[in-house]
Amino acid sequence: MGRRFRRVIRTRPNRYFHVSLPGMSPGYPRTWMPARPPIRLLSLPLLTLFAFWGCTSLPPSPPREWVMLKTSSSTQYYSVRGTTGGAIFDAIDRNGLFDNEARRAVGLTSADWSIDWKGVETQRGSCRPESMTIALALVVTLPKHDQLNDLSQSVRTNWQRFAARVAAHEQRHVDIYLNGAQKMKSRMEGTATRTSPCSELESTVRRIWESQKAEIERAQNEFHLEDEARIREGQKPIQARLGVNQTRLTAINSEIRGLDQTLDNLKRQRDRTRAEIGAVKAELARSGSSLASCPQSRPPSGIQTLCQQYNGLVAAYNALVEQDNGAVSRRNSLAVEHNRVVAVINDLLEDLNWAR
Repeated sequence: MGRRFRRVIRTRPNRYFHVSLPGMSPGYPRTWMPARPPIRLLSLPLLTLFAFWGCTSLPPSPPREWVMLKTSSSTQYYSVRGTTGGAIFDAIDRNGLFDNEARRAVGLTSADWSIDWKGVETQRGSCRPESMTIALALVVTLPKHDQLNDLSQSVRTNWQRFAARVAAHEQRHVDIYLNGAQKMKSRMEGTATRTSPCSELESTVRRIWESQKAEIERAQNEFHLEDEARIREGQKPIQARLGVNQTRLTAINSEIRGLDQTLDNLKRQRDRTRAEIGAVKAELARSGSSLASCPQSRPPSGIQTLCQQYNGLVAAYNALVEQDNGAVSRRNSLAVEHNRVVAVINDLLEDLNWAR
């Protein structure tokens, strides 16, 4: 007499993500980062157990290809809108995905595993595996722009490159899952050579199941680290140029603030000098004279003093006007440079947004 064993084991979906950092305001770079390790798998739950008794005298050798691997992969999309880089990434933040730590994600690959195996325990106490089916269902979720025809050529090109990178990232997750599933199949096939009771074989199956999934998780994490390093390396030239221009912008703003203070001071001096000129002119009028008397060869001594004061004040006023004009000219030049540098910084930030 012998009895038949059947085990069906399933796990909760496992997910790997393409993630963007939260908290970035529009126009500023949002760094594309991999997620932290996915949710750890719980202990494998035993869903069904069937035991059948019957006569058997078959040798404890499994049939050929007793382990079957069934995999499936599908792709779904979520909607993205916006005609500028900032608007597009805002839409991704609003409508995109979340990782297992509630962080924003751009792309996602989820895996749903199950294993179903059957064995016959002979009268001698050894287990003869009959069949095993490992099933892996993968679902990839990617962003899809709904307004491609409304995008400018540059934004459309950037979007297509970005979407292709996200798809390539998630495809790498798919490949890691599939490679890991093949390794799991090979390791499960090796259990057929063991001579042990079905209970021990079940423990071996569970151990292989857990260890192989852990190995897959490590491979996914290593890929994230490598991809993150690659992204950082690609962003370095942009960040270097961004740093140079931001430093220059800081210097421009500082000089403009200094010129604004200088112009305010010059205005106060001009107003004061203009008032002094008016006082001299009023004094001349009270003396029964006017500025027309100043050019005379020999004006009265009192008038001569007032004329000298007037001429000195006019010369000082003109000097202040000249300084003011110089400061205004310099400030206008800085304003032009300021706008140019700001435009460069905005372009670099846009490039940094897409370079992930």
